[in-house]
Amino acid sequence: MRKKFGLVLGFVLVGIIGTAILVSLRSPSLDRDWDDDVRVLAGVDARDGGSIGLTDVRDWRYTRDSVVSRSYFDARYDSDDITDVWMYEQQLDDLGLIAHTFVVFDFGESYGTRRYLGLSVETRRESDEEYSLVGGALRSFEVTHIWATEEDLVTRRVEYLDYPLRRYRLDIPHEYRARIFEEFVRETGQLATTPRWYNTVFNNCTSSLIRYVNQSDPGAIPVHYSYVFTGRVDEYLAELGYLDSTSAVTIDRAYLAERGVR
Repeated sequence: MRKKFGLVLGFVLVGIIGTAILVSLRSPSLDRDWDDDVRVLAGVDARDGGSIGLTDVRDWRYTRDSVVSRSYFDARYDSDDITDVWMYEQQLDDLGLIAHTFVVFDFGESYGTRRYLGLSVETRRESDEEYSLVGGALRSFEVTHIWATEEDLVTRRVEYLDYPLRRYRLDIPHEYRARIFEEFVRETGQLATTPRWYNTVFNNCTSSLIRYVNQSDPGAIPVHYSYVFTGRVDEYLAELGYLDSTSAVTIDRAYLAERGVR
């Protein structure tokens, strides 16, 4: 019996080691048959004075049944103009443990229809792939930055995919807002030429934001289980004083029908 158990354990260990070796040998790519929503990569123009140029910012339009338009635009943004940062949370499981989060930067009224600029850190899936937590940990997906209008990011999830969202205002100092935006832009520029793997733990939609906050203020957001169980990050940020719980709004199809995105 012990001998049989030892053989089984040996096969398991060999399988684990073999899988780890195969995973470590995989290389990320910029050239695959990508899903439509992640096919176009945002890019970064050189700074012009204090502004930063973003190319291919997504601005799609959706109904409950289809994508009705697929447009992109180029625009310049000045990080010093950021007046607020908002976090959206899309719950993905019944227990509220897993969520997709993305941020929206408010640049003020002078930016007109491009005032609310969102960033969603996502897996760059191929046309025949679906996201999974295990796949995200085993180098199955490249990571991509989707810069898009708030209307695109919200209506895609709420109207088209029927996922209600929770929106919160992030209570962080002005200089941190600028640094976070600039760090995301810097990495966006790198991803346009040098692909990287998405990682469920270390490089997901939430841990990326936290990493940039900590680069602005080391240790500001200590390591916590919500780095992985992202559905709890709103509670954790509220405990730390970085999230204004009183600002919480639930955005669903009824909300959009009555008020629009905001």
